Amino acid sequence: MVKTISCTKAPVMFNGWKHHLGFLVGEVRKWSGKPEQLFPLFVAKTKTLGESQFDMYAGELTPDEIAHDIINTLLGFRAYEKEDYFRWIDSSNQLFWQITISDGSEWILRKNEEHESAYIHLHPARHSRLTRRIKGNHLRTALSTLILANMRKEKPGLPLMNEVRQNYLGLSRVTKPLAREVFSTLTFFAREAGLHS
Repeated sequence: MVKTISCTKAPVMFNGWKHHLGFLVGEVRKWSGKPEQLFPLFVAKTKTLGESQFDMYAGELTPDEIAHDIINTLLGFRAYEKEDYFRWIDSSNQLFWQITISDGSEWILRKNEEHESAYIHLHPARHSRLTRRIKGNHLRTALSTLILANMRKEKPGLPLMNEVRQNYLGLSRVTKPLAREVFSTLTFFAREAGLHS
């Protein structure tokens, strides 16, 4: 199991690698300038993306601004303190609540019982406003290929993508149709981070 590190302060647990486009673009920018020997550490970080599909917030709010909106909403519901929050979550038939914050984006709130102080587990609602649906392995491949290409100061191509998938991600080689999709994602992140692709 991969330990998730929050990009916000307790009590909110928010995986920015998986659920916040702006945070992830900043990480891509940061890691692209590091030496190649650190590439395995980057790959380890991408494990928090998982293998399945997830929703990533692509709006203008920072992770801290999102957490602030969530906390203010919980204070209004009198569900901010841990015991009150758990009781509020337990009152839902689904064991989560969906709320809308200041920019109109929708968020799922669950219990996080794995961490004593970060007890509010937060992620974007599925297919909600200001989100993009993304496949985990697809994104891991695109980001890892982009980072390794920048570390090596070379143009990313299919041979490098397959090297990354087979030698670092433990995945099979990509077909040309899948490679086109992955390169589209890679190009998007390169553009957002101001990198060459």
